[in-house]
Amino acid sequence: MDIYEFFGFLVILKESFKLLPKNGKLMALIVVLSLVLYSISFLLLSFSLKSLFLDVFVIIKNSFMPDPRSVDPDQSPFTPDTTSPLTQLLGQVDRLREDFALLLTVQMAFYIASFIFSIFSTTATVLVSAMSYKNQTISLKDLCSRIVKTCKRVFLTGFYIKLHAIGYLFLFLSLVAPFLMSANLATILAALLLGILASVYYLYLAVVWNLAIVVSALEENCYGMEALGKAATIVKGKKLHGIMLNTCCNLLFLSVYLGYRRIQGNKGTFNSAIYGNLIVLIISSLGKILWDMAYTVLYFQCKKSHGEEIELYGSIEYTKLPTTQPVNK
Repeated sequence: MDIYEFFGFLVILKESFKLLPKNGKLMALIVVLSLVLYSISFLLLSFSLKSLFLDVFVIIKNSFMPDPRSVDPDQSPFTPDTTSPLTQLLGQVDRLREDFALLLTVQMAFYIASFIFSIFSTTATVLVSAMSYKNQTISLKDLCSRIVKTCKRVFLTGFYIKLHAIGYLFLFLSLVAPFLMSANLATILAALLLGILASVYYLYLAVVWNLAIVVSALEENCYGMEALGKAATIVKGKKLHGIMLNTCCNLLFLSVYLGYRRIQGNKGTFNSAIYGNLIVLIISSLGKILWDMAYTVLYFQCKKSHGEEIELYGSIEYTKLPTTQPVNK
């Protein structure tokens, strides 16, 4: 492995930055809309959770320290007690169950909304980046038309990828759980080693998964498992570049988060923590857009390395095969 092969991902990042001025207005619009949608959904989630947690705290507090004002001093001791401690406890349990159900509903709605926003943002970023890579321009109307035609394919591929990721997570937990049942040093080190190996292999799998999203966005009638298979085929010889891209991106996200946690420490109010997390979310969203652009460049490089050249005409993609024809013997 030569030094160029190891640091080849830097060339991809350089090409990605060069795409920003091309179709710059559309790219700026994508960035702004993505940040606004993510920010609004995050703030709605945060303040909804704040209200729910406050209600849960009040219920738990009242269960151990009832409010004296709730006791009627004029009530006769011979009057049947319709609000016995057991009745009050059951009522508080019902309220807690309702709050936790609402909590799960709010979180699920946020995750679904974030997934949908991510699909639209990724689709738009890949389409604009592909046109910019081919030095072609695209209008807002044409971009919206392509997003409508393309997002279904990207959504289905993204859904398959989520299923694969969840399955991989459960497989890892099932393997590491026996080690954690014993609290000795050897099993803890074995679980730590298994976690490191699983993380490295996840970076390897994520190359195919991320490239499959680009394949779904740029190639018609290719989505789901077919897109995953196509991505696994064309990425051969370029997997190291993808792994390095994933490593840099995850290190960036981790550095931003750890830097924020170090600055904040244990100080600050709940609201300040919300706005601090919002800043981390915004920086991560900007990194995600650049990441999608980098994988678009990687897609074109993978196709080129296999002797194929992509030409985009309207809403249809054509693949030019190598011009060298076999010699008939």
